[in-house]
Amino acid sequence: MEKKIPVVAVVGPTAAGKTAFGIGLARQFEGEIVSCDSMQVYRGLPIGTAQPTPEELAQAPHHLVSFLDLETSFSVSDYVNLAAETICEISGRGKLPILVGGTGLYARSLLRGFSFEENCRDEDLRQELFLRAEREGTEALYQELQSLDPVSAGEIHPNNVKRVIRALEYCKLAGEPFSRQAERSQSAVSPYRSLMLCISFRDREKLYDRIDRRVDKMIEEGLLSEAEGFYHFCRSLETLPTAAQAIGYKELFPYFESKLSLQEAVENMKRESRRYAKRQITWFRREPEIRFLYQDDYRSPKELLQEGIRLVEEFKKEASLCEQ
Repeated sequence: MEKKIPVVAVVGPTAAGKTAFGIGLARQFEGEIVSCDSMQVYRGLPIGTAQPTPEELAQAPHHLVSFLDLETSFSVSDYVNLAAETICEISGRGKLPILVGGTGLYARSLLRGFSFEENCRDEDLRQELFLRAEREGTEALYQELQSLDPVSAGEIHPNNVKRVIRALEYCKLAGEPFSRQAERSQSAVSPYRSLMLCISFRDREKLYDRIDRRVDKMIEEGLLSEAEGFYHFCRSLETLPTAAQAIGYKELFPYFESKLSLQEAVENMKRESRRYAKRQITWFRREPEIRFLYQDDYRSPKELLQEGIRLVEEFKKEASLCEQ
């Protein structure tokens, strides 16, 4: 039997407390953290993407944070390949890889061992689809995807133009639904033995309050200056970079264009963050064998961490027995 690499994953909605929890586990088990966030990979946007602070980075080794140029595209297949290499290196040093982040697609694709086909790509077709999105709007492309591949359309947000275009690109080049390729990728055998812990709240209003307070803190820490610099950078490009889709920047851009007041932009940011948290919770509830740990079930973050430590100790014991 092929030996599987033990991996602990700390996932959950935005602002739930994943970073502190993951660092606590890393310190307890001599672990190293591998970011599982589609926006924290970019350099120059530490506040809006809620990257770990310098103080947090100093408490445990972190990987795949703030390493990519803003104009560089980054796909789920890119993430899976990079994260797999990183996890293998961490495990090879005798350390415990700890995945931390809220991008559910990344976590699922990595831990289940999904494979990705790099063929069926055409730069000219992709550019043509982007131009259509600018002329006709993303909704027109999304409707086409619904007719060609209703399964993929049901799993992709209508406003996620890059994923809509990627799915359409595959459909047109391969002559089959993009979802069929995804189904084939799921037949791969995972090289990992994983424990997935989801940090959340039973009382949704408590989570929403944390989100609102975090947005206010981001503003206090300088998000406006960071977002304005990014706004001017985006204006110099022909195509908006992936990071422009991140919540916070896309809500503040209309403020820089004098289309909204700052108060309206900040309220939009809070609302979209709450909606995103709701979608994240829905996503993670579909994960088999996931363990939910609710902050409001415990008297303190320390008590919550102790429960996490107990679960990881059990997981490590089971992993050792399976290797014997």
